[in-house]
Amino acid sequence: MGMTVIHSAEFAREGGVLDGVIPVAAMLRLSDQLASSGGEIRWSLSGSVDRFERPRLNLTVSGELQLVCQRCLAPMAWSLDVSTVLTQFPTEEQADEAAELDETLETVLIDPALDVPALIEEEVLLALPYAPLHEQCAAPGDEPLQSNTKPNPFAVLAQMKTRKAE
Repeated sequence: MGMTVIHSAEFAREGGVLDGVIPVAAMLRLSDQLASSGGEIRWSLSGSVDRFERPRLNLTVSGELQLVCQRCLAPMAWSLDVSTVLTQFPTEEQADEAAELDETLETVLIDPALDVPALIEEEVLLALPYAPLHEQCAAPGDEPLQSNTKPNPFAVLAQMKTRKAE
């Protein structure tokens, strides 16, 4: 994958536009978290300034990822669709101050050599659900179970306990 490096503030002030496609497999930190590293991620990045003349990066990222369901551990398709505006600041202090005044602000430091694929991977990682779950997990070799037919393990346990006590 060709490295795409930009001066983040100049790119924003010039109203730069970039877009491309990155194979999921090329994002090593991301593919660690996935059931499979097939597929690709489409992205676009455009620059602008806000009303305070602060440089901004507008990033959109989309694709379909194969996550691992945390309940049944089978792969599950998940649609990635991220759109974020990153307002750039020269220092952490300025970024923190601005973020305190505006809680919706997403901040990033101005980077004269911003690695665009790394930025994209970072945003994708942030977007992943913490514990992805199928709406309904399929039991092995079974039709998807309706959740109400499935005995509650605690209920089963409680029945076992009461039987022992008799």
